Amino acid sequence: MTSYISQTTAAIEIKGLYAAYQRQPVLEDIHLSLPAGRWTAIVGPNGAGKSTLFHVLTGSMKPLRGQVDAFGQAIGLHRKAGRIAYMAQREAIEWDFPISVWETVMSARYGHMRHDEWWRRLLPARWHAQRHRQAVEKALDDVNMLALADRPIGALSGGQKKRVLLARALAQEASILLLDEPLAGVDPPSEQLILDVLKREREAGRTIVMVTHDMPGARRYVDHVVLINRFIRGEGAPDEMLSDSKLAELTVSAIEQSAHDVRLVSKPALASK
Repeated sequence: MTSYISQTTAAIEIKGLYAAYQRQPVLEDIHLSLPAGRWTAIVGPNGAGKSTLFHVLTGSMKPLRGQVDAFGQAIGLHRKAGRIAYMAQREAIEWDFPISVWETVMSARYGHMRHDEWWRRLLPARWHAQRHRQAVEKALDDVNMLALADRPIGALSGGQKKRVLLARALAQEASILLLDEPLAGVDPPSEQLILDVLKREREAGRTIVMVTHDMPGARRYVDHVVLINRFIRGEGAPDEMLSDSKLAELTVSAIEQSAHDVRLVSKPALASK
């Protein structure tokens, strides 16, 4: 079993984060402390900034301002060391490309291969170091896809594709798993399998941060919930944050925020008349 980072400091600490697309604010004044070794669900309406938050955490988007740390250090250090794995909502994968399930999951090990002997990195995939093969095999076995390791990824069902992408994140052996809608578009058996896998990973010490619209699953499995709609609208235990009253407040905030944005956009047009 891989030994994951376990400290009393927060897994992720965000202070004063602002982010925007084309000068349109998406996240404003975000202050968050996500507990290490726990499972956090990020909940909010469409357009609330959930995926944007992940883009900032993974380094694919630079915020306007703010500080983001992981385990008490700048998060970029942990990204570079491969301690943060990301499963996107829509992966930029050419599903018709002739690549197998095994090769797809093995791609998660490329960062680790930088530490191998230079000559080993020149060898065909079947001769990768044993530790890489073992990590891929375990990840595929965890998601019940090992029997399909040689199958082309284009021949998989939607639920199987999600499981392969989860296996790729697991094979990275990162301390933090960032999962953007891992349950979207999957069949019930795959959904249950994914939830069970994530539960085991949390019990093994990994920190899991998951964007989800699955309220029943979040209530049963997660430890911590963050409600977001451009601003943080609440955070705490699932029973409190996912109560009918809190979710109703979140819905109202989304309506009010949309109305506010419409007024801001309309003002210049009215002024020009």
